[in-house]
Amino acid sequence: RQRGAEQGGETDWDFDFRTNVSMSEMKELLGKATVGLHTMREEHFGINVVEFMAAGAIPLAHNSGGPKMDIVTPLKEQRTGFLANDDNTYAAALKEIFALSSEERTKIAAAARASVRDRFAQEAFERAFSDNMVAPLRRGQP
Repeated sequence: RQRGAEQGGETDWDFDFRTNVSMSEMKELLGKATVGLHTMREEHFGINVVEFMAAGAIPLAHNSGGPKMDIVTPLKEQRTGFLANDDNTYAAALKEIFALSSEERTKIAAAARASVRDRFAQEAFERAFSDNMVAPLRRGQP
């Protein structure tokens, strides 16, 4: 476990690096997180971004691949997270997120949770699969 760098007796950023945590500790940590940071480029999906959103952490993901195309997308014109391309845009996004009021962060987190529930929950997958794969076969269409 490593802590953020100390500056002037105070922690500049409150963060920890933790490895090999248990599932229960991971759930507890995600539940307390303000931001979920994702930096992988061109990730095909990004399940950890979905997990951040489901836990109520605001996702800050790389502006590529699945996070850009399918996950960190607006829900009814409401922002569900942030995307960044490089260290400067990640820093700017973090600054913006931490400058938001508690109410604004809560609104984004709520939209992110709803987005995940509506698009990636088991029930949503089963419904979409049935509508798009099973229903056409029952109608005798390819």
